[in-house]
Amino acid sequence: MKILFVIETFDNHNGTSVSAMRFASELKNRGHEVRILTTGAPGPDRFVVPEYHLPLVDNLVQRHGFRYAQPEEKVIREALEWCDVAHCYMPFGLEIATKRMAEKMGKPCTAAFHVQPENVTASFSMQNVKWVNSIIYSSFNKMFFKEFKRIHCPSRFIADYLQEHGYTSKMHVISNGCPSEFHWHKCSKPSWCAHKFVVLMIGRLSPEKHQDIILDAVQHSAYESQIQVVLVGTGLSEQKLRKKAEKLTNPPRIGFMSDQELIDVLGYADLYVHAGEVELESLSCLEAMSSGLVPLISDSPLSATPQFALDDRSLFKHGDPKALAQKIDYWIEHPEIRKNMSKKYAQHAKQYNIANSVTRFEEMLKEEISEHETLSPKN
Repeated sequence: MKILFVIETFDNHNGTSVSAMRFASELKNRGHEVRILTTGAPGPDRFVVPEYHLPLVDNLVQRHGFRYAQPEEKVIREALEWCDVAHCYMPFGLEIATKRMAEKMGKPCTAAFHVQPENVTASFSMQNVKWVNSIIYSSFNKMFFKEFKRIHCPSRFIADYLQEHGYTSKMHVISNGCPSEFHWHKCSKPSWCAHKFVVLMIGRLSPEKHQDIILDAVQHSAYESQIQVVLVGTGLSEQKLRKKAEKLTNPPRIGFMSDQELIDVLGYADLYVHAGEVELESLSCLEAMSSGLVPLISDSPLSATPQFALDDRSLFKHGDPKALAQKIDYWIEHPEIRKNMSKKYAQHAKQYNIANSVTRFEEMLKEEISEHETLSPKN
């Protein structure tokens, strides 16, 4: 197949673009051709459109590492002429224009649900205002998703949520998947944390990810002086987190890590905490489990990540630092249980390997192409 991925921003290394990169790589390894319709730098496998700037929100959007695209008709047409099927990642201008042109050109097209409205409203502290989020869910459906027969959903959680909000497309529940480089491994701690209990979280530093709850929880821990927090990521909340972290005995490590540094820290950390409030799946938690880390996950009703917990010892009451502190202390006090659960979680994560996900994604695309050919008028 010649597969076109349509995504506003492909190079920012957030969860959506990382998933797209990994799917594209795996599909190419299986003999498919994959090209990307996006913004950013030109490349041999890309159809590039210019960025679109929104004066009132541009600064906020760019600080999240996102770029809107100008839906240039000529480039979209060229991309669609090349492909057998297009897959649209976001409900924004580039994808809307691509779907409309695909209809005119008779090209099959599928969609993915990767933009949770609560992620948008969290920037304005409105992620729990149900009527506001319901309006966005409805708008996404009316403007975009209702035009598609098939939607890729990274979790059953969001598939059910969309159906509750009136979405009638067929939901294909397919994990974003975890690549083989994330597997059970342990390595020695570097000198700066050699004698510390390392608590790790990976993800964008933003309000809805709630890294602040981890810092507050460590203050409540009976083992505060022994804990080393590592927060991998960049984002809007970085300075606030650094300020809050000044209260801790051991200054947290906060910031970006290279791919190798990330694999290393997953090998020497002792516990992975996922404190996020809004999540469609959580690639980072999946990678941590695959690497042999026991997760401790917020039970937020807006998050799919609790699906990964094998029992209540890996869940804590969302937004409650003291509850999180109690669970952290439990895992510090029970190293043998943690060691045993480490291997159980690595085994549990194998069902989410990317090979399985891409196989199911291929099936979705083939189903769309087959149905499209059946329903298309014969010449």
